[in-house]
Amino acid sequence: MQPSRRRPPPPWERGTAAPRHPVGRTRRRFTDAPDAPRYRRAYDGAGDRRIDGERRATDGLRLSRRQHTGVMGNFRRAPVRDGLIGLAIVGAAAPLAMSRLDALRTDGSHEQLIPSPAILPLSDGAVGAAWRAASNEAEAKTTAAAAETSTSRESYIQQKLERYGDMGLDRKLAESIYDLALKENIKPDVAFGLVRTESEFKTHATSHVGAIGLTQLMPATARWMRPGVQVSDLRNAEVNLSIGFRYLSELIEKYDGDERLALLAYNRGPGTVDRVLKRGGNPDNGYAKAVFTGEGVHK
Repeated sequence: MQPSRRRPPPPWERGTAAPRHPVGRTRRRFTDAPDAPRYRRAYDGAGDRRIDGERRATDGLRLSRRQHTGVMGNFRRAPVRDGLIGLAIVGAAAPLAMSRLDALRTDGSHEQLIPSPAILPLSDGAVGAAWRAASNEAEAKTTAAAAETSTSRESYIQQKLERYGDMGLDRKLAESIYDLALKENIKPDVAFGLVRTESEFKTHATSHVGAIGLTQLMPATARWMRPGVQVSDLRNAEVNLSIGFRYLSELIEKYDGDERLALLAYNRGPGTVDRVLKRGGNPDNGYAKAVFTGEGVHK
């Protein structure tokens, strides 16, 4: 019969004897001086934080086991009795829960009734009448807006005729300036001020540097804006105004909506204005003020 081997104690219950290593220098040291404190200090728990931590964790585990045993001990000792007590509690609570559920089912105070709108039968005649009424209303609004626009346009043109009539501005030219300015996203005041400052509303005006027409376009600039345009075309009011206002509109876009800089670039050239601005100077020469105010003649 084999002799029974005794199970070794767990690490936290071992004694303070120095461990024996099978090989190496450590074995010889422990063999030579097994009781030396410097060799036993790491294993006997004296001042070792790791060993102390393991012992505290082990003590906590044992305590939790004792607590678990205390809570469940009664049930282990008397399962039938405690099971019957639990069933009695559940049986007493079940009727109360069912009665509460029935009360919620029959109580309508928590529900909100939303009356549905009455749906009336519609005939084809009623639908047609409603459609005609909506169409008439929309047409009336459009007509009123057009009349208001027409009135404002007429009053504006009449105002300009009264102001610049002595310079030769007639109704046809005033209407062309107004309409083409709006088409090219130019303010009518700026458009009238530009034409007045550049040519004083003279269709065949020509400057000493070769600028032509109402907006005093240089032929090179006009051909850049509209390829193929001839010098004779620039003496036509519609063509000249259309190209000049388009050029000013692009300059306003170039200078991020700054009408003053756009007008200065129109008069002095965008290259000149850009160079002055780059040097930190002010390119203003009075031209923009003359256009905005409509007063004086810019030289």
